[in-house]
Amino acid sequence: MRSQAFFAHYQPIVTGTRGECVGVEVLARWRHPVRGNMRADLFIPEAVEAGLIVPLTRYLLKRVCDELRKVALPPDFMVGVNIAGEHLALPELVEDCREMVDMLRAKQATLVLEISEQVPLSEASGALGVIRRLKREGVKLALDDFGSGYADVAYLRRWGFDYLKVEKGLVSALEWDALRGGGRDGVLPSGEPGVRVIVKGVETSGQQSDLSGKGFELLQGFYFGKPMTLNHFRQWLYSGIIQDRSTAGGRPRDG
Repeated sequence: MRSQAFFAHYQPIVTGTRGECVGVEVLARWRHPVRGNMRADLFIPEAVEAGLIVPLTRYLLKRVCDELRKVALPPDFMVGVNIAGEHLALPELVEDCREMVDMLRAKQATLVLEISEQVPLSEASGALGVIRRLKREGVKLALDDFGSGYADVAYLRRWGFDYLKVEKGLVSALEWDALRGGGRDGVLPSGEPGVRVIVKGVETSGQQSDLSGKGFELLQGFYFGKPMTLNHFRQWLYSGIIQDRSTAGGRPRDG
């Protein structure tokens, strides 16, 4: 694996009711010499097994920082980057993120580190101390694939997650009333600051309307925009196409 063969795609995160782009998830891609452009799920396990996931993530953080420096981002914009559990346990992660944090802060934007629920976090690993240092720098934390693993309210609070990312198919199965603060253990208190939910995999106007009607404000999926190159994302962001689609039910643009 040569780092120069890796690049980033950007998938928008939007508000379901107003149709505003409020963030992106950075998705790694590999320009394979034989198989062409490969999605992250097709090579990240290999990178982890080979011990290359940390240097690969460092390279992508630097590349994404250089790319987004050229883009006029809306205020309060979030940039989500996936982080492996191995990297989260390293104190060096704070320095790895510093250039990105400083660049985004100048744009009134925020770095969000995304960690899969399927990756167990252990206090013994030192990750909790790293997270506290990152939080002091203004970095936020998202638990990806929520509902697919073992996380409970205590886990969410212990690690200080700011966002939960949920596949649309799991929305109905989760006990949102308990999480929203029906009891004193709730982490999603209605009308108060708490953990925010991002629903992934939104593909149709019907899904968008249904989720927005249920109070899920942050949405992500092909209906709004597929993962796209920086140039495509910049054109898409400035075109106002999201607002048009949220009211007219348009089709998603390929990235």
